Amino acid sequence: MNTTMTRTHSSDLDPMYASLERTARFVWANLVSVIGISVAWFLAAVPLVTLGPATVGAYRAVLSLREDGDGIDRAAVLETVREQFVHATLLALVPLVLVTVAVNYALAYLASGTVPAGLLALGCTYAGLYAGLVSIPTLLGLAEGKSAFAAFADGYRWTARHAVGAVALGVVTVVLFAVTSVLTVAVALLFAGVAFALHVDFVTSLSETDRIAAEVSDP
Repeated sequence: MNTTMTRTHSSDLDPMYASLERTARFVWANLVSVIGISVAWFLAAVPLVTLGPATVGAYRAVLSLREDGDGIDRAAVLETVREQFVHATLLALVPLVLVTVAVNYALAYLASGTVPAGLLALGCTYAGLYAGLVSIPTLLGLAEGKSAFAAFADGYRWTARHAVGAVALGVVTVVLFAVTSVLTVAVALLFAGVAFALHVDFVTSLSETDRIAAEVSDP
């Protein structure tokens, strides 16, 4: 059993190391474009309610760079954001709402010490964090042109199948945000471009591995 768990953890974490290396090379080769993606996302996401569409646009910009390598297809980015705006907004608000509710229950628990408030705070926190992890492959699916239902279904299945990898991706994203925040201006210049390039590489690489494994097991 321990051997099986070790293999499962390794199968999710090994691609993370490879994705970090590929992302570093990608960012260096497309530094100006990555900075442009970061600044555009930072400005677009400031109202918070536009976090979803801004993220979908950033993912689409990264995808266009990966496809062409000659620059960002701005027309494709704008078209994708326009088509997925409502769905992206609603999907991205779910984790934010859950975390906000969790904070309110946590404050109520600190003020009153009631057990139900503490349990609700923990439950909403867990649900919010999980929803945040699911939102990564889901919003990426929207950026790839999937319908809202297909993107959510695929995102949920991907997160459930790669729970360790999803948590690792979330942790690396938080660390990257913390590091760039300490460097002040870097959070606007680098965070989104680097983080979303990593998300795209990691999610797509594991999805491709799943597809190949499915083809091998079911020829």
